[in-house]
Amino acid sequence: MVSVSLMCLGLLSLWGVRGEVAPNFDNCKMFFFRETPVSGLNIALPTPVETNTQNLPNPEKCLSAYNAASPAYICQIYNNQYYFATLYDRGRRIPLYSAYKMDIKGEPEREGSIVNYEPQLVHPELSKNQMKKKECMTEIKNYNNIPSNDCKESFPQYRQTYKLGWSQALDDNFGTYDRGHLNPAGHHGKGDASKATMTFTNVAPQNPKMNQVQWNQYEQKLKNDLSQGCSNMYVVTGVVPSTTWVDQNKRVNVPSHYWNAFCCTDNNDKPLRSGGALCPNTAEGRVTEYKTVADLQKELRRLMSVKNNVQIFKGC
Repeated sequence: MVSVSLMCLGLLSLWGVRGEVAPNFDNCKMFFFRETPVSGLNIALPTPVETNTQNLPNPEKCLSAYNAASPAYICQIYNNQYYFATLYDRGRRIPLYSAYKMDIKGEPEREGSIVNYEPQLVHPELSKNQMKKKECMTEIKNYNNIPSNDCKESFPQYRQTYKLGWSQALDDNFGTYDRGHLNPAGHHGKGDASKATMTFTNVAPQNPKMNQVQWNQYEQKLKNDLSQGCSNMYVVTGVVPSTTWVDQNKRVNVPSHYWNAFCCTDNNDKPLRSGGALCPNTAEGRVTEYKTVADLQKELRRLMSVKNNVQIFKGC
């Protein structure tokens, strides 16, 4: 037990990208305007339940995250610094939205690939590090091998790949869809801020043309034009879940739309303007821009069949 704990402490110093799964956004509320998280859009499906637990030893411990609350609140950390917040739908295995502050003057860094996973979505006791698949497997293996856990990998449900795939989308789960960023690397300067976006908890299946053309053009407009005159730019980008899944196993949901909301403020953080956009997740989808966040919120309520009030920015 002691040796495994020491090993985990060692891993914390080896990997720079970290995630923090928590009950709320208290540790990263600075990425929301006036430190007020989005309300009304916690529409996640329940965490998938493993039904085949007959004869499994210690399923409460070995499948601990399978009973965790959905959505998961993730404060995304890179090199011990918070960079953005993500509300993750465990049931659909996609992020519902990511909230961040745009680096208005930073030179974008667009290189990089989506490579990291979130160990704490597998077991909350695991490292806070977002890790590449191989390192994630090692974390799960170490957890399984703790004598008191008794998670024997002779049982398929306790194997490393099975557990990781149960908790979140894997690289090979996207089919012909792009891995569409919610918080795009291009909205940050070169360095850690852009690298912190390269996690599977920040991407959802996106139509390739829509991702590379229509939505990409809007993201560039948001960075180069709509942020002009702003001292701060608070951004929330999210998706509208649908009844469509990448494959018949219904592992990863394909959003029907991507949406964006922004709040531009002066150097005293006083609101100057706000707006948003919405685009169907199809090759022919066209971006509809909104002059007010209120109009976008009204449309999101309709699309998601949300009965409660939706508030993305309080007071902007």
